[in-house]
Amino acid sequence: MLPNILAAGLLTGLTAATNLSTSATPQASGTTSPALAGAPPCDALIAAGLRDRLLLPVDPSYEPQIESWWSANARLHPWCLVLPETTAEVSLTLTTLLNAGRGAGDWHIAVRSGGHSWPGSNNVANGVTIDLSFMNSSTYDSATNTARVEPGARWGNVYADLQKAGVTVVGGRDGGVGVGGFLLGGGLSFFTLRLGFACDSVGNYEVVLPNGTVVNANATSNPDLFKALKGGGSNYGIVTRYDLEAIPSRNLAYDLLYLPGNYSQQVIDTVVDYAKHDEMLGDNALVTFYTHNTSVSATTSIGVIHVNIVGNTNVSTSFDNLKKLPALFTVSDLQTMAQAAAGSVLPAGTRNAGSTQTFKNDPVILQYCVQLHEEYVATLKQSGVGAGDFETMMFFQPLPSYVGQLGRKNGGNMLGLDHVTENAVLWTGGVAVNPNAPEGALALAQAELNAMSAKIKQFAGSVNGGMELVYLNYADASQDALGSYGTDNVQFLRDVAKRYDPLGAFQTRIPGGFKIGRV
Repeated sequence: MLPNILAAGLLTGLTAATNLSTSATPQASGTTSPALAGAPPCDALIAAGLRDRLLLPVDPSYEPQIESWWSANARLHPWCLVLPETTAEVSLTLTTLLNAGRGAGDWHIAVRSGGHSWPGSNNVANGVTIDLSFMNSSTYDSATNTARVEPGARWGNVYADLQKAGVTVVGGRDGGVGVGGFLLGGGLSFFTLRLGFACDSVGNYEVVLPNGTVVNANATSNPDLFKALKGGGSNYGIVTRYDLEAIPSRNLAYDLLYLPGNYSQQVIDTVVDYAKHDEMLGDNALVTFYTHNTSVSATTSIGVIHVNIVGNTNVSTSFDNLKKLPALFTVSDLQTMAQAAAGSVLPAGTRNAGSTQTFKNDPVILQYCVQLHEEYVATLKQSGVGAGDFETMMFFQPLPSYVGQLGRKNGGNMLGLDHVTENAVLWTGGVAVNPNAPEGALALAQAELNAMSAKIKQFAGSVNGGMELVYLNYADASQDALGSYGTDNVQFLRDVAKRYDPLGAFQTRIPGGFKIGRV
């Protein structure tokens, strides 16, 4: 069996397919739960007729549902979970909670789609979590060539459902990631260099506003909200359906090389070349990651993934130079989107931290990142965390300058890339700590990771390579993702939030995630 590759949800084709659906059953038969929960917001939901959608800590399905959050440090325990199954139930849930106490008491509301984001962004300890896991359908409308996808669906299931109709959509690479958070943050995919970010493929959002009203946001109806939701995060309401432009189902030509760390320069050269690609080579995606993973090697290893999204196995790119190197192992085959996504689902349960930066396509900066990664691994080993108690990952993803223009063709998004005129590389650092590691191990690992990210930002600026974008879906809670979108976009997001959420419920009562009110 191939070793596990801990790669922040970006790998495909290495692990066995996983059942991506939730197993929780609100108000399981035979429960001995009390008629009242004792927590005012939960009791308000019961009074509103939603007891059959609630999971209280005394319910047998409560703890298994908490364990469905991917990261162990995101498995907070709210006073109750509410799992609506329809848009009407989302509306009733949201208005009931916002009216329960009007903010009195130190409690908040969280909203979860897939549960892959950083701790606190989609779950809460003091308060109630609205868990959209049961809103997970994916259907295809051939008359409009539209895939209608609910927010709690996982990408692996979306692809499998749509494949039956002979279509697919631009979406996540890890089959276990939820639809909602991925699309609201932008959405990097294997299709980015051809079709832009995944949010650029959204044609309509169905949204429950804080006052309970259900609206559609598209190019002609609520167009300002439509644009704001493309990368603007959770600031305006709860999206209960995404209408995505469908594309014909296809096989991906998928290649993975796993190389010893001493081939770093050749890998960097390839990343730099891909970041120079024009649209003529937009069918070719490259994801590169460096990892310290003792199950693979005692030293740093490098994974390089190349995917051709139209299944062309004969395309010639600089990736060919890496294929000539002696690899630790390789994968090379054709996979459907569903197969690739199912194979990418990563084991859950570690404690995780991450950070991200974007900088100009300069090999000197990439080399500095590699140096810092080695120093980071050494620091964690010397700290007493233990070589076998943590795994690191550091990603380079090319972002040619034309990508921003792809988004503009579909009405624009909020990421600010349409003003970027130079080729770039998206850097992401991550660490996974064994739950049994010493107390404080994650805090130390995260502090050192944030310091590494700050050093990269400082160094990139010193060589005139700094760029503003902090990609929301990879950002640490301490980073200002929305603020990186540029002054005009920030003001636009503020104006939209004020119009659709005039009382600021999503800024104060639902504070998880990146909030425009804090920029």
